[in-house]
Amino acid sequence: MGMNWTERIDNYSKEMKLPTSLSIGEDGRLFGIWVMGNNYAVASTYYGGYPHGFLLRIKALFPDKNKVLHLFSGKVDLSILSGDTVDINKELNPTYVDDGQTLLKVPLQDYDLILADPPYSIEDAERYKTMVKRNLVMGQLGYRLKVETFVVWLDQVLPIYRKDDFNVVGYIGMVKSTNHRFRVITIFEKI
Repeated sequence: MGMNWTERIDNYSKEMKLPTSLSIGEDGRLFGIWVMGNNYAVASTYYGGYPHGFLLRIKALFPDKNKVLHLFSGKVDLSILSGDTVDINKELNPTYVDDGQTLLKVPLQDYDLILADPPYSIEDAERYKTMVKRNLVMGQLGYRLKVETFVVWLDQVLPIYRKDDFNVVGYIGMVKSTNHRFRVITIFEKI
């Protein structure tokens, strides 16, 4: 049996040395808000890369997870949270060059934590030259992940998912700074 939410929150608070921003709701779900600050630097230097501090927070919340897969990765600073990467653009040198909607080349059953940060909008799709059908990605993950694998989905929307594949176990609102999009981190657990 893995860590419970109380243990995860305690580890997060200890590692991040930030005021408590996470709680457990009456329904047993994690909820909270992360104010990321106005540091515009992206560790990977890639447009659309994980926001500054995001990977450190995820690592602090999931210290027991060591088989991490970064979906739609672009470029990831793996020195912060190591793992494998998936991207459709081979020029970015991902571990797996694959379509996130099918994930045919990725041994999903080998991972215990999936981080997904897809393009959010039509404008993003034009920049990356690809758009993601979230429901197809969630379908593949639901079909092929092992039980108790967490999916941390960073987006502006809640992706469509099958309730017999996943439980939503957490929501964290994420605020960066002025002129940045608000996002939500939805945490799914494979059942």
